Amino acid sequence: VLYASDVSKLVVIAADVTRTPVSIKRIPMSLVLATVAIDDQRFCEHGGVDPEGILRAAVKDLEAGKAVEGGSTITQQLVRNLCIANPQQNLERKIVEAKLATEYAKRHSRREILGSYLNIASYGTIEGATAVGVQAASRIYFDRPVWELTLAQAALLAGLPQAPSEYNPILNPRAALSRRNQVLRQMGRLGYISADRAKAAAAAPLGLDVS
Repeated sequence: VLYASDVSKLVVIAADVTRTPVSIKRIPMSLVLATVAIDDQRFCEHGGVDPEGILRAAVKDLEAGKAVEGGSTITQQLVRNLCIANPQQNLERKIVEAKLATEYAKRHSRREILGSYLNIASYGTIEGATAVGVQAASRIYFDRPVWELTLAQAALLAGLPQAPSEYNPILNPRAALSRRNQVLRQMGRLGYISADRAKAAAAAPLGLDVS
């Protein structure tokens, strides 16, 4: 956005990435917990790599006959975005990613890791612009700052990074609704929210505001 000397807006220049970093202090706990619940439920217990999570994902993939759950932790996803250019789906990348994640976890607190991840994850592409980070995603999908999100909206955003195109709420509202409710059920199962709150949030509409 370009401004004149009197602070009036002159023009908005379109970009292929929309990003507005925000402090972890401004990100609602509902979004933090929703992200941990669906992406890395043992986040506070492991050291960057979660062997139990990898095994659980492998079992679910075998049962489904296809890849249905990733085994990467939040820390692994963060270092992949930060440090690995053009990541390939191969064993070598996984080994490098695991080593980087382990080292990163030794040097940064869980809070720092979450704050970085929530500011660098991709939340989908709308009209040619990719929303990077929760603040940009909140603005694009709900036209509000991230700290004003409802529980249902936070759960919707938390479900996007694993497959932002598949769960895009504008292009695939039915898939997005199903994914959001999966996040809410997982939050309830882990005790992050009550069953009543999960049920009430699951009954809410997507609440998009993309005008």
